Amino acid sequence: MVLLWVVLAMLPSAFTDAGTSHTVVVLYSDDRFLPANIEADRGLRAAIANPEGGRVELFDEHFDNSHFGGSTDYERTILTYLHDKYASRTPEIIVAGGDEALGFVLRNRTRLFPRAPVVHMGVDAFFLQSLPKRPVDVIGVPVAYDASGTIDQALRWHPRARRLVIVTGTAPSDRDWEMKLRGETGRLGGRVTVEFLAGLPSAILLRRLAAVGPDAVVFTPGYYEDGTGRVFIPRESAELMAAASTAPIYSPFNTFIGTGVVGGRMPTYESMGRQAGALVNALIAGSAPTALEVPKITPTDLHVDWRQVQRWGIEESQVPKETIVHFRKPSLWEAYRKETIAATSALLLLAGLSVQLTIERRSLKRTGAALKANEQLMTIAARAARLAMWIWNAADNRISVAPLQARARPAGGASMQFPDTLAPVHPDDREEVNRTVEQALDQNQELDLEYRTISVEGEVRWIAILGRMDHSNRSQWLGIALDITERKQAQLQAAQDRNALQHLARVSMLGQMSASIAHQLNQPLTAILANAEAAQQMLVREPVDLQEVRLICDDIVSQDHRAAAVIRRLGALFKRGEVQLQPVDLNALSTESLDLLHTNLAIDRIVVTTELADDLPMLDGDKVQLQQVLLNLIMNAADAMRDTPVVMRRLMIATEAGNAQVRLRVSDHGPGIAPPDLNNIFEPFWSGKSSGMGIGLSICQSIVAAHHGTLTVANNPDGGATFLLTLPTFQAA
Repeated sequence: MVLLWVVLAMLPSAFTDAGTSHTVVVLYSDDRFLPANIEADRGLRAAIANPEGGRVELFDEHFDNSHFGGSTDYERTILTYLHDKYASRTPEIIVAGGDEALGFVLRNRTRLFPRAPVVHMGVDAFFLQSLPKRPVDVIGVPVAYDASGTIDQALRWHPRARRLVIVTGTAPSDRDWEMKLRGETGRLGGRVTVEFLAGLPSAILLRRLAAVGPDAVVFTPGYYEDGTGRVFIPRESAELMAAASTAPIYSPFNTFIGTGVVGGRMPTYESMGRQAGALVNALIAGSAPTALEVPKITPTDLHVDWRQVQRWGIEESQVPKETIVHFRKPSLWEAYRKETIAATSALLLLAGLSVQLTIERRSLKRTGAALKANEQLMTIAARAARLAMWIWNAADNRISVAPLQARARPAGGASMQFPDTLAPVHPDDREEVNRTVEQALDQNQELDLEYRTISVEGEVRWIAILGRMDHSNRSQWLGIALDITERKQAQLQAAQDRNALQHLARVSMLGQMSASIAHQLNQPLTAILANAEAAQQMLVREPVDLQEVRLICDDIVSQDHRAAAVIRRLGALFKRGEVQLQPVDLNALSTESLDLLHTNLAIDRIVVTTELADDLPMLDGDKVQLQQVLLNLIMNAADAMRDTPVVMRRLMIATEAGNAQVRLRVSDHGPGIAPPDLNNIFEPFWSGKSSGMGIGLSICQSIVAAHHGTLTVANNPDGGATFLLTLPTFQAA
């Protein structure tokens, strides 16, 4: 009984522990789209995905210090916001990501979360040394960006360099980097001439970098703000510099790999996040901050972009073995080891067979046996592939068919006159088959055609014919016939499925347009009702003003036509059918699409501007499908600007013509598309929206491809993205 009582007493405690939830607040110095924050967050969440001691709820806050930092009023606002937000849910642990975030926490800790231990992440060791003695429950792994090591490595790889160009900006953090680099480059002495390009406008800076020449090396941490006050994400500024520079560029940040910089000695932000996550796990498990063994510094490795290594002529032997190499294509042996082994084995086997056949030629009997065996193997292979081989003697117009597959063999036996071979051909295909054969004969071209046959029982099969002239006998043609019925049926089914999916996407899109549809129908219907009521009132007066009644009736008819036009346009979008090619005016189609979405765009407070080219040529296409593409691009642009400040929500649609093509651009001012996602955005079932299905842009690209056009996307230099639709112009018959 005593044991039973103890067990029952322990059960509630056990269930309580299993359901424990821990609140952890992560404070980042900059905005949430900074690549460093994204990588650090990924490492942090991966490390604390399954901690001991219960479930962890992570809450992220971003100070956006590069845009709003430095103001005491802003800091008080942030302090009030955090205090009120977490008043009923006090965090157990605070994670400070970056120097400014840690400084904020230390200054305001007593008024914010005095009892929560602090784990710092990605905080510069130099910044930590400048602080007074920290509390014992403020722990973390410092980071030291090895600018000197990166510059030394760059000068070893470029021994002819005589100048070191250092680029920084005007933001407070940019100035800190400038001060740090001026101190570190003083040790270079007379090795190179050091030149600082600090706080220049971007346009001037890019021109200077374009003129630095091959005797220079550029080092930059990027910048948040240039000399005109324009704000950047440092990765963006690095990408602009790499595109313009005529000298190799190096950097201390791993997030710059892939922008065009060569590389550098770098810590990774993901490893910083994992280190912070490990400390969070230990604190949740009950460890005291003073009992934890914290690494003295975040590890630093040499990272390079292999494409830039090759671009700037760095010898592979000069790259240390421990270097972390990005974007290096595997060698033929690394990529195709199995295939290479198989091909080599096949070549050796073929060589052995050739030797064997050479020896067997000495014996006529053995050669005959081998030929017979090969013929049998070919027969088996042909039967398995459901094909027949034919020989056409054009001199006597007779075709001989090897009877290997009953369905592929022409009716009438193994040899017949050519006109007899047309008997089983489907009547609708007979003229095309005869014309193609005659053209191949006249021009000595290879014969390649597909047609249907119909049996006596009415079964329809698809046959593919391939053939060419026998150069040893120009009056003779050799070829094969292959039954491709199953393949054709699969192609037809795939086409039906694509049409169904496109129709489904249109119907889904019309659901999102419900506000605009209701508005466009409500206006003419309201006008009709108002005119009808006015006519009723006038008819009871004496005398009746027939002229006014006639004008009212004309207005009713006009508004009725307007409503009918809206319904016809919507009906065309709802309708499911085959592709119908016709001349299409891209300007008119753009205007009509904007009319359909007018209310949706007005609700989202999006300003639309158009630049439609005069005398734009017509294009040849399916109007409904092309309108589906335009509606999808416009709605995606509107969705991309939902979190954009209202004054910046601008949508531009422009058309132009040239080189037998028409082009349409749809540009937004949203956050743009992350560079790694540009290659995936048209992939089926991939979406950058949390509620997206990932089929809209994939369907758009397939529609454009079917119209022999292209659909591409690129980020705008001033923010947002632009989709470019290019289609061939209409060619009159």
